[in-house]
Amino acid sequence: MLLHLAWRRNLDGFDLALAANRIAARGNPLWWLGTAGPANEPGDYLCDVDEATAERIARFGIVASAWRGALPDGAVAIAYPRIALLADGSAYYAMAMARLGFDFALVDGAAIADSALARFDLLILPNGTSAWGLDAAAGVSGADAAVREFLAGHGAALGSGGGALYLSSGRPGWTGIAPVQPVYSHEYLRTGVGVVSLLLGADSIGFGCPPTIDMPYYHGPVFAELDRAVSAAATFERLVMPGDLFVANPLDAETFARDLAGNAAILRAETARGRAVLFSANPEMGDLVRKHIAVGSYVPRYLPVAGEAAMIDALRHYRPLEPPSWRLILNAVHSLMLRRAPPGLAPTLSEPVQPPEPGLRLVGTVEKAMEPSEIAVDSPLTALARALYDDLRGRLAALRPRLAAVEAPDSAPATRFRWGTSEATAVRALEAASDAPAERLAEIETAITLAEAWCRFAEAERHFSHADRGEVRT
Repeated sequence: MLLHLAWRRNLDGFDLALAANRIAARGNPLWWLGTAGPANEPGDYLCDVDEATAERIARFGIVASAWRGALPDGAVAIAYPRIALLADGSAYYAMAMARLGFDFALVDGAAIADSALARFDLLILPNGTSAWGLDAAAGVSGADAAVREFLAGHGAALGSGGGALYLSSGRPGWTGIAPVQPVYSHEYLRTGVGVVSLLLGADSIGFGCPPTIDMPYYHGPVFAELDRAVSAAATFERLVMPGDLFVANPLDAETFARDLAGNAAILRAETARGRAVLFSANPEMGDLVRKHIAVGSYVPRYLPVAGEAAMIDALRHYRPLEPPSWRLILNAVHSLMLRRAPPGLAPTLSEPVQPPEPGLRLVGTVEKAMEPSEIAVDSPLTALARALYDDLRGRLAALRPRLAAVEAPDSAPATRFRWGTSEATAVRALEAASDAPAERLAEIETAITLAEAWCRFAEAERHFSHADRGEVRT
């Protein structure tokens, strides 16, 4: 039967994408609706499923309706992607991919040089050391050449910040897949850090989003002159607020107006060198990083105006697992995986025979990180800090039984293995976190949010597997 999965009827929540992608991972044909119709919006899904799967979709909490008639002209088949995520700086993309329902494997420069990309369809390059090339970042030889071969063949790429620099032109080691040079191709610190608003264009990357959308920005490339082989899916619209989280280099209004305003912020490149989407800003950081930038920027300024209760309430309503900017990532992945016809059963990623040993290592590391007092007793932010830590402790307690299920021997081996690698990455980041209270708090919440995203992914995987017979927790 053909089912219509509509974002509007599911409150625009990412459980819809999670369900659609887990269904597609099992070989069910999935179409992406590229135009509006009497009953649908651009970005809705159609899926071809049997009655048992339709029942599972309903029990997962997704509202679906039977699609009457033939496929509309705007329906485009999408393939379920095999995703390689560069391990450097991967925590934010790892939580986004898990929450959106995508499998992925972490790779490093050495693995890429050793032909790892032959097993994948899409390479994701987070903000990080890839800005100088993978060979230089990893101290290897052959990774940059392997990426070029991958992109010139069947593969595609998605990059944010430093990853977007790597996909552009103007410096040795860069792929040149987008034949444009950023305003600052080397001295990237001349922009800054903050939360910015982007004005979206007519590209499918903006499906389901308002005309403008906010997200963190960390020295990403700014493109003023575009080659005809690339198109701008969004431009910089305004500076929402400066920030100094992790990097004490706030983006000021003068710099934004001079270097960013009106210039391209999201590029789509389709050239002889391959296909890619470049995010200058960082949609993967979403509400989580925005929240902690606000703790250091918005809250101190407006605390005397609105008082503690209003500030605590504002911080409580950030949605780290439902940030609007993740819709851009979802749309970008889909748009890079369009097919003329639905593919067959999605190819699986090979995994080691034995997953990592189970254990709640992340929980213990987070508990240890929260032991010392982080805010001085006489600080004006003391009450807010206590409220934030109380919230995180409650989320951590709720995670224990859910993580135990992820790591249980009867859980899917792929889920257990990939959680183990993501957990190890989060633990290393938390153990290396700065002693600065704001940054430590941000790293703690990052680890917890990553675990929450993985738990929801594992619950969906168990629910849609043929072994499941019960209800899923929502």
